[in-house]
Amino acid sequence: MSPGVRIQLVEDREGARIAAAVADRVWSMTAMVPTEIVIAAVHAGGYAWVLWEDGEPVGSAFGFLGHYHDGRASLHSHLAGVVAERAGRGHGEALKRHQWGWARDRGLEAITWTFDPLVRRNAVFNLVKLGARVTDYREDFYGEIDDGINAGERTDRLLVRREVAGVARAADGCAAGPRGDWSAPTARTIATPEDVEGLRRTDRAAAARWREEQRAAMRAARADGLAILGVTRDGSYALA
Repeated sequence: MSPGVRIQLVEDREGARIAAAVADRVWSMTAMVPTEIVIAAVHAGGYAWVLWEDGEPVGSAFGFLGHYHDGRASLHSHLAGVVAERAGRGHGEALKRHQWGWARDRGLEAITWTFDPLVRRNAVFNLVKLGARVTDYREDFYGEIDDGINAGERTDRLLVRREVAGVARAADGCAAGPRGDWSAPTARTIATPEDVEGLRRTDRAAAARWREEQRAAMRAARADGLAILGVTRDGSYALA
């Protein structure tokens, strides 16, 4: 990490309050994750950290222990984010690298999380930069969410898994799982908009059409027994 940046474990009520407050800033809402939930999850062995830059808390991550669908122990990363004015500095990747090392040191098998399949930058970050793989697609996974990012949107999500067990640390000794790679275009792909977040601000009807079209494509892919292999350089999902 760059000078002036550190990631701090949440160990007490004040740390939990700060982690929750940063999440509220990232998602533009109140009580994104209530402080008492962070306290309870950490007490039960869960994961909560705050990323500081130059003495200011600018990012946070929160997750809880669980069992993946095959029964193996995992960490489910419920949220990890950085405030908008500090984005683009590698802080998000630093949080995910730290999270991977934390899970590895505790003997967990994998890390799981969800993301909106319309958000191309997140698809690239998760599948290419982090090397996670898609395990499922769910329509309206969270139901209606009243925050500054998802308000009025249907919460279709891709579920992803990043392996931890049996994966060596990076050559530089840092806690980072293997990176992914761009997928070659396949006979069947599903497109994403270049910037759906911007489109939602300027043309919500067009953004809604993207959701409908992508949802129909995901349904058709599932009916045909196809799975998402990764993402191509033009931002489409490659299916096989």
